[in-house]
Amino acid sequence: MSNDFNIDQVAAASLGLLSYHSVLGATVYRDAEADFIGGRGSKVGVRLPKQRTARNFSGTTQYVDVEEGIAYVELTDEPTDAAKLTSRDMTLDIRDFGAQVLMPQLDSVSRYVEKNLAALLNAQSAKANATAIDPAAPLKALTAAASEFTRREIDPGDRFLAVGPDVQRLLLDVEQLQRVDASGNDTMLTRAEMGTLFGFRVIVSPHLTGAVAYHRTAFALAVRGPAPAGGGKSVSKEFNGYALRATVDFSPDVKSDVSIVDAFCGSAVIDENRLMAFKLTA
Repeated sequence: MSNDFNIDQVAAASLGLLSYHSVLGATVYRDAEADFIGGRGSKVGVRLPKQRTARNFSGTTQYVDVEEGIAYVELTDEPTDAAKLTSRDMTLDIRDFGAQVLMPQLDSVSRYVEKNLAALLNAQSAKANATAIDPAAPLKALTAAASEFTRREIDPGDRFLAVGPDVQRLLLDVEQLQRVDASGNDTMLTRAEMGTLFGFRVIVSPHLTGAVAYHRTAFALAVRGPAPAGGGKSVSKEFNGYALRATVDFSPDVKSDVSIVDAFCGSAVIDENRLMAFKLTA
């Protein structure tokens, strides 16, 4: 890869990798923006479709404005991966540069974003009102969640059950879980998916300590790509609900070319009615 490589291509490849590596992030409402001029601690508005309610016609038509709901999410974290580049690194073509440099960087940034969201889900499981899962009968809590979601009129589509390793161990013996390994779909979400149980797609994450049943619109993940840095080859891009900044420049601090991938991220509960959290009893 010569010094005239296209930074846009590098950033586009980075975003594709970030989207591919997403597990929990793929199950929630995502909002992204490139060229973000704010910083850590900024609160950003996430636009959400607002549910409408039909009214009984009583002789006079009642009109209700079309509105979008807005949830505010704080960008609490700034995941950054900075790598020094050798002369050999700078001779790689775009494909090799992506595999040998960007892939490890994107893996670390994407894992950070996943952990940010996982921390929010873990906070729900740690609450005193979280439903207890009996290790001897783990399905009882889940069947209760399924019926409760129906009672709350939550859309049966896009329902997920995200579980940590301890809950996964209990569910591995459940015959109702249909394996999807042979489906031919090699996305990260499918490879982290155990199957479908009581209408919930069961997702496994090593970053969770309990379990959370939720609809996609229960949580929001906001990711912002910082504005391009001056002085080098830098670009901010957005794709498929994710955003980041990729920069390749010479750093006098380390007397070397460097590759930096960074972003701002934050997550929030946007509808508590669309989730149920679980914790294991002792």
